[in-house]
Amino acid sequence: MCSGIDVRGHRRHSPRDRGYTLIEVLVAMTIFAVMIGLATMAFDQSLKQYRGLVEKGINFWGNTRNLMLCKSFDCASDYYVRDNNGKWFPYFHGNQDLISYVTLSPLVADVPVVVWIVREALNDGRFNVLYYELPVYTKTRQEVERDYVFGDYKKGQAFRVLEKIDQLDISFYAYDKAKGAYAWAYDFEGEKRVGLPMIIKMSYVREGKKGAMFFGIKTDSPRKFMYNEAYAQQ
Repeated sequence: MCSGIDVRGHRRHSPRDRGYTLIEVLVAMTIFAVMIGLATMAFDQSLKQYRGLVEKGINFWGNTRNLMLCKSFDCASDYYVRDNNGKWFPYFHGNQDLISYVTLSPLVADVPVVVWIVREALNDGRFNVLYYELPVYTKTRQEVERDYVFGDYKKGQAFRVLEKIDQLDISFYAYDKAKGAYAWAYDFEGEKRVGLPMIIKMSYVREGKKGAMFFGIKTDSPRKFMYNEAYAQQ
């Protein structure tokens, strides 16, 4: 009655009892190799997409930093402070190591802030450029300068403008009253110019590649010279 036993008492071999043939093994190995190849290709493609997203995220942050910095310069204001003789002038301090001015914060809902854009040296001889800001409230010139000298400006909000650069040149485009024309300069003092610059240029070199950033200030200072000079005499 058992289908696995013949009439002579010997067990019959069904196809399932036989081993795999060489062709079957080769076909299986081929299929396995193809599946491994497809899986590797899928992983490489996923890794490539991931790296692309990471790079886009980095570029997005870089673009966001530039937009915030543009807004900061664009909203710079004629914040008047007194000199040691009691004369008033719009606060702005700019040289090759520092740019400081008063503006509306690009980080905290347009709060009036004092800004310090500072060159900071690294151990390998390169340096970063960082943006710092603190609420201005009703700070005097001496209080603003004290914040910088004692490092209190680092207690506020901050972000990196440039990282690991080898060279930096900062220049300011403004109306020169003595020349009666617009000109570039490597430093700018609101106390001497009785106004603000129109354009700030930051030229840099990083890993042998040159770059530049331009920022505009919309204060229209040349039209305010007569007002500024009259106001300064009060």
